[in-house]
Amino acid sequence: MNTGVKARWYFVALPDRDEARAVAARVATGATRVVRHASGRPWLIAHLPQEQITVGEAGADRVAVLGWSSATGGTLRREAGRAGNVAALDELSHTLDGCFSLVASVDGTTRAQGTAAGVRRVFHARIDGVTVVSDRADVLAELGGFPLDETSLTLRLFRKLPHPLAEEPLWRGVEPVPADGYVAVDRRGQLARTACWWRRPEPLLSREAGAERLRDALAGAVAARTRHGGRVHCDLSGGFDSTPITYFAAQGPADVVATTAYNRDPGGGEDLIWARRALPVMPRVVEHVTVTTESMPRFYGGLAGESLPLDDPSDAYRAAPRLLHMMRAAAAHDTRIHFNGQGGDEALTGWLKWEHTLFGTRPLLALRRIRQHQLLEGLTAREAFGGLRDRRTHRRWFTDTVVGAPVRGTGPRGQARPKVSMDWDHVIQWPAWVTRDARQAAGQRLRALARDLTPLGPDIASHAELAAIREGTRIARGTLQLGATLGMSYDAPLSDDRVIEACLAVRREERTSPLEFKPLMREAMRGLLPGGFLRRTRKTGGAAQSVRGLAEHGAELVELCRGSALSELGVIDMDTLREQAFPKDRWMNVRDIDTTLNCAMFAPGTESGGPRGGLPGGTSAGAEGDQDTKERKSDESAAA
Repeated sequence: MNTGVKARWYFVALPDRDEARAVAARVATGATRVVRHASGRPWLIAHLPQEQITVGEAGADRVAVLGWSSATGGTLRREAGRAGNVAALDELSHTLDGCFSLVASVDGTTRAQGTAAGVRRVFHARIDGVTVVSDRADVLAELGGFPLDETSLTLRLFRKLPHPLAEEPLWRGVEPVPADGYVAVDRRGQLARTACWWRRPEPLLSREAGAERLRDALAGAVAARTRHGGRVHCDLSGGFDSTPITYFAAQGPADVVATTAYNRDPGGGEDLIWARRALPVMPRVVEHVTVTTESMPRFYGGLAGESLPLDDPSDAYRAAPRLLHMMRAAAAHDTRIHFNGQGGDEALTGWLKWEHTLFGTRPLLALRRIRQHQLLEGLTAREAFGGLRDRRTHRRWFTDTVVGAPVRGTGPRGQARPKVSMDWDHVIQWPAWVTRDARQAAGQRLRALARDLTPLGPDIASHAELAAIREGTRIARGTLQLGATLGMSYDAPLSDDRVIEACLAVRREERTSPLEFKPLMREAMRGLLPGGFLRRTRKTGGAAQSVRGLAEHGAELVELCRGSALSELGVIDMDTLREQAFPKDRWMNVRDIDTTLNCAMFAPGTESGGPRGGLPGGTSAGAEGDQDTKERKSDESAAA
């Protein structure tokens, strides 16, 4: 059963021009808050819970923070009064805790940005002759009637996305702002320029100093969300991501409900054991709920029954039925925030490729760490050490590896992939079911990207660590939007900028170790969580459940792909997908189907109801404490 278009949380920022009134009229219906230019024209239209909107005004200038943050109205009033120009707000962007978008109007120029880690993004587009800014690409696409870019969608079919593939606009006419940048729109609403605001910390701190900074940053990230009180929900798996979040949530004024899931698979009960070891030392009593995964939707089950408004085909789609089940269960406990541990693996785990960079300054230490990787991961000497000879630039590597990506083979030999590598980014292959025409169009795009390519850092380690973080926050962004469809804030504090900066500031060889499980977080929580708990060395995954779900739901997944725009546009060949996307022998690699399913749900075909359409007439934000109702209705009617 198709569940229909769900609510969205978003904002739109408009220039101080009469031409923008038509856009404002289409967006203002159901808005939680409309903030105006000094002229009285609408500037910022927000569809968000009221507690996620903070605004400060001084004369004609205003600064708004949208999302969870430590900002107060007084702080933002002072910033608006002394800014002078939009560039002066860089420092504010670096000091606030939380996960938020910052939007400002200073001397007639509008500035808008998301988070450097990438959970919050900003986009702009020319609509009705003026530049309109939003934190949702799909909202701008609907406002401007922009078509889907099938080549960008084709690139999303890679199992992993080397930078900058995830930055390719999914709609023609909608431009993304770099995660570490802001867009500035002039007073006429004509010129939109981008500038970088984020300063990446140098990895100079020791583990001890970095752990103290991480502890403070994570405490601040959680407090930015719990300071309003009420009840919050925590996933509590007993790991080094969810347990610290639960600990800091229990320090604040909000009541905490924590849920631990278990199953009958080998190791499926470990999370429950470890969660119970941590609960007695929580700062306040935590209501603990246990559930079996057998009560949840199966992996890959129920995908065809969901119509979800997300603005990127992330893994949030594939996980949607199970995540929505968990959020509904949390909502039954009257909670408004659902904390998760997303981002911890990317920020707290190291990779073999880091040693390529370390080898240039501390070769003996790098060789020792590579040997540890080799023994722990069962690598050959060539697999472990061979990458040290590779001195290609990022552009040369991209040209060789990404532009020239092969089609994945169909036999045991063709399925082989390196376990780990020292490459700049992911080594990729085309899923066998992507058509020749689609690959050729994508190849032209990839060659164009290679001509003007800049890595995320000057060396492999600095590029790879930030690429991994943004790959993780792409999922967190999707699940945040997923939660909004239920009016639930599904939040990942470990993906906040201040938390990511705390991790990046630590020397890599001290931040992680091949022989230790997330040692920086272990050090950060020393003295807060029990010593016995901090000796945990592993986490059990859900691979067995995933394999069972794929086998059980194969037929409906094929139909989901057949009815999508991927099939209608000739991007995928259905005969090849039926033959090769599902395991028939033990050696077959089937995970390529995951991104295809995400894209199929993101882009339904005409038989499935066509593109997701229609700006929502209202959002669930309105039920969460609007300001004076009459004032809000007056704002909405006057927006035009």
